Order: sequence, then structure tokens, then C-alpha cells
Amino acid sequence: MKKILNKAELLMMGILVIAIALQLLGSKIDLLYSISISGLGLVFFLFAQLPNGQSEPSEKERDFNDLLGHVLMPKVLWIGTAITTIGILFYLNHFPGALNMLLIGGGTITFCTLILIILRLTKGLDLQQLIPVLYRAFPALLVAAYFALPLL
Repeated sequence: MKKILNKAELLMMGILVIAIALQLLGSKIDLLYSISISGLGLVFFLFAQLPNGQSEPSEKERDFNDLLGHVLMPKVLWIGTAITTIGILFYLNHFPGALNMLLIGGGTITFCTLILIILRLTKGLDLQQLIPVLYRAFPALLVAAYFALPLL
């Protein structure tokens, strides 16, 4: 399932690049933006539904911090990224509720990042497996901040 989601994400990013290139050339097709951004939101949401991948029991017992940092926070980050992405789509299409979605999704990403930083500094949590979700969450957070700050 993860391979399919990675290919779908790559396809949606390609469609988004084509939409941006067409806009730079003077031809604006809003449908491509809607397809690519809504597809990315769906892919990000489905990434949150994937199993963690560490189903085998390990030698050491997992404590709450390990569960929080490696299981719960990645899922919440994926869902926050999906909400932010759909908020970007709502903003571009001038739908009501765009500001709420941008603030909720961006706030979720910010809150999760702060928790992960605290866990890293206090408990020495290894964040290596969180890099893929952070690579997607931070650009979404920056775009959400760019769109939401003038509306406040």
C-alpha cells in the first residue's frame, strides 16, 4: 500500500508542477490545481492510516514516550498535513472555512513539532523514521502560514 501511495503522491505533485508551469505560460487551468491538491490531501490522510511498520515485539518494553513519538505523533502529523492541504485548496477556490482549516492544520503541525522537539531534547528520541512526514508537513505549514496570516 505504501508503494501505491508514494506513486500517487508523485503523480499529484507532477500534476501540480504542470499546473504551475501552465500558469506561468499564461494558461490558467484551475481544475489541475483542484485535482492535484485534493489528491495530495487524500494521500496524506491515507498515509496516516498505514500501520506503523514496527509490529514485531522488541526486546525492551516500549514506554509512553516511545509510543507518543513513534506511533501517535506521525499519525497526527499526517492528518494535520492533510487538513492543511485541503485548507490550501479551500483558500485557492475561495470556499468558506479555509482560514479555520489552515489554522487547525497548521496549529496541529506546530504543536506536534514542539512535542517532538521536547521528546528529542529530554528523552533522546530518535526521529529518523519521522523525516518523511516532516518533509511534507513543513512546506504545508509554510504555505498555510503564508495564506492565513494576512486573513487574521
